[in-house]
Amino acid sequence: MIKLSPVLASQIDEIRLRAGRPMSLTTQKGNLFIDPQSRLCGPADAVSATESELRECVARLTRSSVYAYEECIRRGFIPLPDGSRAGVCGETVCVGGAIKSVKVIDSVSLRVSRFIPDAARGVCAALRRELLGTLVYSPPGGGKTTFLRSAAYLLSTGREALRVGVADERDELITPEMSACTIDRISGCPKALAVEILTRTMSPQVIICDEIGVSGAEELLAAANSGVCIIASCHGADINEIMSRPQIAALIKSGVFRRAVRLRRGERAGSELHTL
Repeated sequence: MIKLSPVLASQIDEIRLRAGRPMSLTTQKGNLFIDPQSRLCGPADAVSATESELRECVARLTRSSVYAYEECIRRGFIPLPDGSRAGVCGETVCVGGAIKSVKVIDSVSLRVSRFIPDAARGVCAALRRELLGTLVYSPPGGGKTTFLRSAAYLLSTGREALRVGVADERDELITPEMSACTIDRISGCPKALAVEILTRTMSPQVIICDEIGVSGAEELLAAANSGVCIIASCHGADINEIMSRPQIAALIKSGVFRRAVRLRRGERAGSELHTL
C-alpha cells in the first residue's frame, strides 16, 4: 500500500491510474511518480495498477453498476457524490463517428475536489457592485472549477444572497459544504439544456456553468438577453487564444461576457480580472 506524506497529499490535484503503466500524481509542480516504497521516482520505477485493480476501481466508482453510468462514461467521466469526478478513457466502439460504448477502460483520472470559499472573493465583490457576465479561463487543470464553486458559494450566501442557478453537467460544482446556499442546480444533462431550463423556470439572477464549448452559445445569449448574469469557464492560456474560437468570440462581442478572469498556477498563482 502506498502511503503519502501529509504535505504531498495536500498538494495533489489528480491521481492517474493506468493499466500496466505508471501511476502519476498531478500537482502544481508537475507530474510526480511514486515507487513501491512511497518514494518519489521516475516513470520507469513507478508503481502501476494491474488490469484487475483498474476494473475494481471502476466498479467502486460506479457502485458496481457500470451500466447505470454508461452515458457519462461515453462522455469520458464518472461523477462522484462529493463534487469530484473521475475521468476515464480506453478502447471505444464508435458508430457513425460517435462513441457508442467504452469497451475497455484502461486509464482513470481521480480528480481531488477542494472547496476553497474565498477563491473568487475579489471577483464576487466586483460582481455585487455590478452584475456583469464573466468568463473564467486558464489551461486545463488551472483551477476553474474550484473558482466557479467559490463564486457560486459567495454569491448565494449572506444577507444579500442572489438567486444562483448552476448548470452542473458533470455534477462537480456543488459540494456538501454548500448546503446553506441559495443555489438551484440542474445536473447530469447538457449545459445548453440546463441553462435554458434555469432561465425559463427559476428566474435566476446569475447562472454559473463550467467549460463552455461549441454548443450552448445560443442558450447563453438568450439567458443574458433575459437579464441573467452568466459566469462560465473555458480552456485557454490567453485572451487571443479564446477569441480564436468563433462561438466564444461571438458571446464576447454580443456582450454576454463583459469581464474575464485569468487564472494562473505555479509561482505566479492567482487571478487577474480584466474587462473585455
